[in-house]
Amino acid sequence: MPDTSQEAHFQSAAQRHFRDADFLRKDSRLPTADHLYGFAAECAVKSLLLRLTEVTMSSSKPHAPHPDDPDRIIEFGHINELIKDVAVLARGRTAGPLHSALDGDLRVFKKWHVKYRYFDGGYVKPEVVGERRDAAHRILSLHEYVVLNGRLP
Repeated sequence: MPDTSQEAHFQSAAQRHFRDADFLRKDSRLPTADHLYGFAAECAVKSLLLRLTEVTMSSSKPHAPHPDDPDRIIEFGHINELIKDVAVLARGRTAGPLHSALDGDLRVFKKWHVKYRYFDGGYVKPEVVGERRDAAHRILSLHEYVVLNGRLP
């Protein structure tokens, strides 16, 4: 029976977005490829958070208590927001090693934004798309390692 957990859905979406992004990048459709690399990385990170930390799902977003104030909730949004949110979560018990493994690759998406789907694409630079592709690939590879081995490398 297939795994229908939310982390499995995020895993599947990450792989699909990455494959589609590679297809579009090869066809020089960089704005959409760039967007999908961000979504691929985001989905893989959310799956990792669900697999390796105390993060759980709300109705639509992964969330966790804020480590400094358990009455506050961190909701994990898009990849550019995950940079800050994973760093905050790393102050808790379970996310420090994950933050260390992801930090450099997450920073590549600092200026990525979901709103760019409404832009004309003139902002896209091929070298930035390449950097984001490489970072997304490393994040997906880390995720695959975790799925196979049940732990971080």
